[in-house]
Amino acid sequence: MTPEQCDQAAVFLMAAWAARRREPSLPDGLRPSNEAQAAAINEAIHRRNTKPIAGWKIGATGPGPQKALGLTGPFTGFIPAEGIDRNDVVYRYADMMRPVVESEYALRIGRDLPPRAEPYSRAEIEDAITSLIIGFEIPESRLGNDHGLGPLATVADHGGTGRFVIGREFTDWRGIDCVNQPVVLTFDGKEVGRGTGAAMMGHPVEAVTWFANHLSRRGITLAAGCFVTTGSCTGVIPAPGPCQAVADFGPLGTVTATFG
Repeated sequence: MTPEQCDQAAVFLMAAWAARRREPSLPDGLRPSNEAQAAAINEAIHRRNTKPIAGWKIGATGPGPQKALGLTGPFTGFIPAEGIDRNDVVYRYADMMRPVVESEYALRIGRDLPPRAEPYSRAEIEDAITSLIIGFEIPESRLGNDHGLGPLATVADHGGTGRFVIGREFTDWRGIDCVNQPVVLTFDGKEVGRGTGAAMMGHPVEAVTWFANHLSRRGITLAAGCFVTTGSCTGVIPAPGPCQAVADFGPLGTVTATFG
């Protein structure tokens, strides 16, 4: 694909995003055939975006999901301010675009982390973090179920960015055990996923360190006030229909979203 075709694909996906519709697939000539082309479409969406960015997501954070999807590394996407919701949010399932529920730790950044030649260290990232969030990332898809692009569709579609539900936010985050604490996801009281923050490159802070350097290499500042949600502790679980999703983070509390 040429840069112009990547840009056209970005325009196509952004139009579907704005209209909240799902297209059958990307048009002929605008369909990525490899990970690099899908990433180029993803980056073109960011270049064209004019909406305030409240957060960022990392997908396929660990080697297991990457292998399962046939990808060489994580993919990313921005979350606009209009996509942020609060605990106990209620959605109309019919209005969602194939919603997925992911129980995640996110970390909020307190100062700008601009591009630079030297990589950011974990210690620098820890110093820049102001709080930890427990929440749901709720990815959506602008492409239909039979798009024929496999995981390249998610990479190109800006990581399938949809909504993010902030459950609770903790400023005294350094003493919180994100690695060993089980996180359990249920739909209508039935367990559908379980895991820990260890899947996020060993610790969510490691994932944010990777992400800050990923943006730096692209010439993008990770801006103060934004959060980075680091990947699902409980798997990538589509909402099966109207239901109540609850993620139990143990002593940190629960996050609830209802699809009515």
